[in-house]
Amino acid sequence: MEPVRETYGMMPPGTDIMMYLVLAPFAALFVYGVFYRVRRLGVVNTGEVFKGLFAGVGYLVKFGLLQRKVVSERLAGLMHLLIYSGIIALFIGTTLVFLDHDILRFFEIRILRGDFYLFYEASLDFMGLALLAGLGILLYRRMVAHESRLRPRSEYVMVLAGLLFIGVSGYVLEGVRLAVEPRPWGGWSFVGKALSSFFSAAASEEALIAVYRGFWWSHAVVAFAMVALIPYSSLGHMFSTLLHIALNAPKQDPLGKMHTPFKLDELDPSGEIKLGFKSMKELSWMQRLGLEACTDCGRCEAACPAFAAGTPLSPRNVVQKLKGLIWSEGGLETDVFASGVIDEEEVWACTTCNACIEACPVLIRPMDYILEMRRSLTLEGRLDKRKTAMLTNLARYGNPYGLDSSEKETLLAELASIGVKTVQENPDAEYVYWIGCASFYDARSREIVKSMAKILLKAQVSFAVLGMEESCTGDPARRIGEEGRFQEMALSNVELLKKVKARKVIVHCPHCFNTFRNEYPDFGLKLEVFHHTQVIGELLKTNRLKLVKPLALKLTLHDSCYIGRVNGVFEEPRQILRQAAGGENFVELSRRGLKSFCCGAGGSTYWYEVRRSDRESLIRLREALNTGASVLAVECPYCMQMFGDAVRVMGAEERIRLKDIAEIVAESI
Repeated sequence: MEPVRETYGMMPPGTDIMMYLVLAPFAALFVYGVFYRVRRLGVVNTGEVFKGLFAGVGYLVKFGLLQRKVVSERLAGLMHLLIYSGIIALFIGTTLVFLDHDILRFFEIRILRGDFYLFYEASLDFMGLALLAGLGILLYRRMVAHESRLRPRSEYVMVLAGLLFIGVSGYVLEGVRLAVEPRPWGGWSFVGKALSSFFSAAASEEALIAVYRGFWWSHAVVAFAMVALIPYSSLGHMFSTLLHIALNAPKQDPLGKMHTPFKLDELDPSGEIKLGFKSMKELSWMQRLGLEACTDCGRCEAACPAFAAGTPLSPRNVVQKLKGLIWSEGGLETDVFASGVIDEEEVWACTTCNACIEACPVLIRPMDYILEMRRSLTLEGRLDKRKTAMLTNLARYGNPYGLDSSEKETLLAELASIGVKTVQENPDAEYVYWIGCASFYDARSREIVKSMAKILLKAQVSFAVLGMEESCTGDPARRIGEEGRFQEMALSNVELLKKVKARKVIVHCPHCFNTFRNEYPDFGLKLEVFHHTQVIGELLKTNRLKLVKPLALKLTLHDSCYIGRVNGVFEEPRQILRQAAGGENFVELSRRGLKSFCCGAGGSTYWYEVRRSDRESLIRLREALNTGASVLAVECPYCMQMFGDAVRVMGAEERIRLKDIAEIVAESI
């Protein structure tokens, strides 16, 4: 006998017709749910969807089909990969049965026969085991390990139970069928073959047939129900995540770049300015799709420093609450703040470190929604005294500290005394060294500038500073939501840099670096931007600078969010520190690189108070102390200030010292 698929074997005549009658209401429920979701999201142009899918096919393959970010967590990634691949394989198998029996059979064509059918049977048995293994890991994580980020919602229990039943009942059906009607090729269905011996010994043929028919219908009905529930349950993420990845990911701004909603120098004075959002109706359908794609996996929450510090913020909760409004009655028109759905404290607690974005396996950007809500609050003037004071300082003094120009004069005089020139004195300088507010007005951070100047002078780099004309980049204003103030400062700085014909800029503040690199191009500025660690790294690499006195101390590095995770500068700081520490004396923190943990100063939170049970800087300093390092190297003046406070609070002055990378290098040359 040739191996061939027997679709309705052991079932009474007319089962196929009855099955389609049973399937019809489930199919109708599924179709209605899909149309309801599409309408609720506000999709009006299906042509835009198909065009977007084509444009985003690379993202779809990399992050959707190949699960690039999902598998970055070993256990959770393995679990999802097994479940995902198992479901896909079983879906393909069911589709082949449909084609074979319900379409091609009428043309006297059978595809499920011969060697291909044997391969089909073995493959489905193997992939069914993969599905059950993935579900087993999920049960372990929820019921044994009790991972806190996995929420015990009844919907998830229902989905898990349904998938388990489909997987187990499929093997029961296979085992009973082979027990009642053995086939020479039965061994290819290796799980069913193993079960068939048990069933043969356990019951009579008549009983087994009754069991088979009962399981056959229950298997079919549960499978139909699971499909019908896709648009109404968390199962919908199988499609919403893929759509979001394909449609939204190609259009997303670089990390660290906030959307520019208008151009101040192009505004119609009589026009109305629209900033941020307070209700779902103010979001585009693609922004709503981003919320809909959330799987509630909790990775963003686990990565969030504000959540770890006990602030009111959980990026997962923000996204889930906004998502809930999309589907609730009247939710699209609901004011998220007036209704209490979103607490203003949640919005203000974000350090904008981008950790939630990096962690999300389906490329959702929780921080973007938070920052847009900040813009809405700021537009309405819903700011406390400290936020208002910072913005006033920017307008009045050109810096967020509110200090007058005498502070700048002091540092510039010290730099001039060691040979640093201004752009007026050296108009042909290769680099403009942008000092930044922190290093003009904070005494500790001024030491970083002096060290960097010493390095540049030693290596005979052609550079100059802007002097008294330098002003804040406006980053604190933009992160707090004051777009107009930011653009005023941005346009002024762009005009200044163009006037001095700047081609290359060196900065040591990561926030200035990010603003120049990612945000000022929107306002017409085109120049090369270098972080001071990149410049130092290049000088060492080309032997223009040599470290002749390596530190005999153990060093560790704190990756700044806006240099590392946001702008991808990882290797240069490490190469410098390995040389400075003599190789083996450089040790890594447990969370580093893309997974680095924020110091707590970003997103303008440095300028106002956030309710916390702990401080991000203290959490991070404990991690540094656990490495046994004597020196915590930083690459940001705000990190320096935050950790300086943390060292004093913990009384750790004798255990660890703080040094910027430029200071370490300056001591070693």
